Amino acid sequence: MVLLRRDARYDGAVTATIEQQRQGDVMVLTLSHEAKRNALTPALCRALADAVRALALAGVRAAVLTGAGNRAFSAGFDLGALDNPDAGAADNPFDPLVDTVAASPVPLVCALNGGVFGGGLELAATCDLRVAHPGVKLAIPPARLGIIYSARGLSRMSALVGESRARELFLTARTLDAAEAHAWRLIDHVVPEAEVLPRALALAGDMAALAPLAVQGMRRTFEALLAQRVRLSPEATAALAAAQETAWRSEDAAEGRRAMAEKRPPVFRGR
Repeated sequence: MVLLRRDARYDGAVTATIEQQRQGDVMVLTLSHEAKRNALTPALCRALADAVRALALAGVRAAVLTGAGNRAFSAGFDLGALDNPDAGAADNPFDPLVDTVAASPVPLVCALNGGVFGGGLELAATCDLRVAHPGVKLAIPPARLGIIYSARGLSRMSALVGESRARELFLTARTLDAAEAHAWRLIDHVVPEAEVLPRALALAGDMAALAPLAVQGMRRTFEALLAQRVRLSPEATAALAAAQETAWRSEDAAEGRRAMAEKRPPVFRGR
């Protein structure tokens, strides 16, 4: 068993880490930013992407991704870390992280130890399987924050739960409990809290025991099939990017971030 850390630095100080614990052919990656419910800062996104890229180079055959503590797997992307006049929608480092996880040949099992929100849920959905306990809550709140989600994220959720339920998830921003998320196929296994990580490790161990080239090839095939769903024309891609940038810089988006920080309902004005 080997324990490593990848420090994620923000404003010159260590505020979060990716802990890495190797157990045979399986690596456990832990989002360690417990003070902010494992929110994904830009630095933490980069550190996790580096850790995922290193899996195959280290000869790891499967991995488990989880969060520190028991409050949250991840509260999502830390929008406050980008809240400055020059930051735009395209400056968000979360998308490169998701692309890195999707492109990894090493399969990942997500152990959901607590709440899963926003970017945390898309990150979990990009893993191959998800294990949770009955107390876990899940939500995708971009509409509550005044921002437009990526076509890739919408497509991945539609592939998991079906288009109608994906629309409900995104357009109402409501919170699901673990039982409902399991019925929707957003969670694969619901087990008692103490068994979440052991079950995830067992599933990863099953993957690690199989032929690596076969497992890696099939993971790449699944991702290639998913990519077929997001073949937008150049015109549609440009229009979506423009809409995302407009929403990102809107008064409503600023209000959504303020309301979240102040823990109150937002007041949107459509501008």
